Amino acid sequence: MHLTWVIARGSGIATWGLATCVVAWGLLLRTRLLGRVYEGQRILAMHKFLTGLTLTFLLVHIVSLILDPYVNFTVPMVLVPGLASWQPLAVALGIIAMWLMAPVSLIGRVAAHWPRISHLFRQSHYLAYAMWPFATAHYIMAGTDAMTLWSLAILVFGTGALVFLLLSRGFVPLPPLDQRHTKPSATPPAAADQSSLADL
Repeated sequence: MHLTWVIARGSGIATWGLATCVVAWGLLLRTRLLGRVYEGQRILAMHKFLTGLTLTFLLVHIVSLILDPYVNFTVPMVLVPGLASWQPLAVALGIIAMWLMAPVSLIGRVAAHWPRISHLFRQSHYLAYAMWPFATAHYIMAGTDAMTLWSLAILVFGTGALVFLLLSRGFVPLPPLDQRHTKPSATPPAAADQSSLADL
């Protein structure tokens, strides 16, 4: 077994797990599950960190697939759905997930300097939510370890956590403004909005 294939498998699983955490942290920002200890900026910072880490592992996953001699992927095959010679449908789902996830971070950084497109930033998060089912289908269909007990446990736990948070978002609303931070912020409201856009 080639090292590149091992790296591709490991980084793929890590990417799915991290992407699940990104969605989970984003949902935490919209609930009061943490009660009075709610720290919006800390959760936002973790959300930003996890997003960057997810994209890093995704890049490792893609590069290792290109370098691996078993699947013989070319650059177009990992960027355009339907071109892969190995598991074309499963790979296409993963590519779609990638293209749904990437715009959120890019638009967020641009919107921080160009407030006129801030509405695009909010709307782009729906792409991130749509990314997760495609990524999960890709993991199950293409992952050679997907049906092992430990992998199934990860899938069940991650899916269950997101379902719980989605239900919480619907039934446990966002806390009042005066309860979102334990300490008052010294940042003016306008500047805070710009900072939030940049962080995401």
